[in-house]
Amino acid sequence: MEEQKGGLLLVMAHPDDETFGAGGLVLRHTRAGIPTYLICATYGEAGWMGKPLDAKKENLPEIRAKELEEASAALALSGVELWDYPDGRVAQSERRQITERIWEQISKLRPRAVVGWGPDGGYGHPDHIAMSAFTDAAVSAMTEGDRPALYHIAVDKPLAEFYTEAMRLAPTRNGFHVRTQEQVDVVIELDPDEVMMKLRAIDCHRSQLEDWRIALRDHPRLMQQGYGHEPYIAVASRAAGLTEKGLLGEFV
Repeated sequence: MEEQKGGLLLVMAHPDDETFGAGGLVLRHTRAGIPTYLICATYGEAGWMGKPLDAKKENLPEIRAKELEEASAALALSGVELWDYPDGRVAQSERRQITERIWEQISKLRPRAVVGWGPDGGYGHPDHIAMSAFTDAAVSAMTEGDRPALYHIAVDKPLAEFYTEAMRLAPTRNGFHVRTQEQVDVVIELDPDEVMMKLRAIDCHRSQLEDWRIALRDHPRLMQQGYGHEPYIAVASRAAGLTEKGLLGEFV
């Protein structure tokens, strides 16, 4: 990654987490000229869904790496670190090594804010939970003056209701049960144009598009409700924002 200090760093587990989980957040900051970076712990090689139809399972790591490259361009990310920890087994990997690598990237990039999964992993995914713990530990290990703000991706009641309704649009074998937070600190509400920009990045992750996500395009109200609503929990915030309007969604 090229160094442009003072930006935003996302620490995720899989290609597509950055878009499905925080695409609106990224767009708000990259469009405001804030350098935004991504660490992705795995190639997502365990996420085989039989797509694209002419693809083979053994080619999925290469496919997902290319999809992440395309989505990163759509989101205008300044840099991406794609690591090769085993998809589905991040928690069984070397905790100290991963934590130190995250710490090293924070020390190099010196972001004003770090965003990652919360301890619930959004919907209980063990890789999300592991990366949340490693990221929180890395941020906590920074000296107080260098420590960035820390935010967790969250699911509030409106977003949980969206997932329940959206996943009824098409049968799926890959459904998930979200972990709803009663209280969140920041909510980014995207306008319709921003939702379409986020959708373009989502579409880059073709191998991971469940049938309900495809059917969602015929339901613009529901798509706006879900893709246009991004809640976050402030674990440790700072008074000054990344833009003159504030930090993360606090300027909405």
